[in-house]
Amino acid sequence: MQRFVPSGPTSCSMRYEVYRNKNSSVEDFQRIDQIYKRVMAEDKYLCDLAQKNLNAGVFVNGELHPKMEKGPLYFQQAVRETVQAHHKREQAAKQELWPARQQLPSTALVSGKDIEFCSGLACQTDQGGLAW
Repeated sequence: MQRFVPSGPTSCSMRYEVYRNKNSSVEDFQRIDQIYKRVMAEDKYLCDLAQKNLNAGVFVNGELHPKMEKGPLYFQQAVRETVQAHHKREQAAKQELWPARQQLPSTALVSGKDIEFCSGLACQTDQGGLAW
């Protein structure tokens, strides 16, 4: 196990642990470990500068590299498509949709009234209801 804490002009430090596979040679591990440390230090430097620009109000999001950042691009596209598809379903239904929330059958009138009643018992004094 090795720990790496880069030094630099920023106030935040970065900590992580690197483990060596028991079948890897020391030389292979050290080569990969050095590459990892360099990439992490470069990423931290870029993140620090991006945060500085965010704080100054001048940050502009750039495009990801189409070959070097395929993973993040794929993830962004998948999330974008999912969110847009969900938004279209909400527009068609003309209401918010909560996929993880259980839906009562339309025949469960008593349970529906109970849920409506309980929802109105929230401790909100600005709606003219009871103040707990």
